[in-house]
Amino acid sequence: MIYEPKERLTAITNKALEFFNNDNEATQRWLNHSVHGLKNQRPVDMADTVEDTQTVLNLIGCLEQGMFV
Repeated sequence: MIYEPKERLTAITNKALEFFNNDNEATQRWLNHSVHGLKNQRPVDMADTVEDTQTVLNLIGCLEQGMFV
């Protein structure tokens, strides 16, 4: 489990980079814009808590499996 906010943001960023095939521009755009599957919150703002971080990571996992939420 990742406890420090900086580490949580790094985990979110790395997982998003992997999803976007290391396309930094697409990753940054996704991280910094509201996402419907996150109740219109920005992924970058969800590293404050372990639960919110896990929500983002779970969403990316769903997207990787082709599930659009």
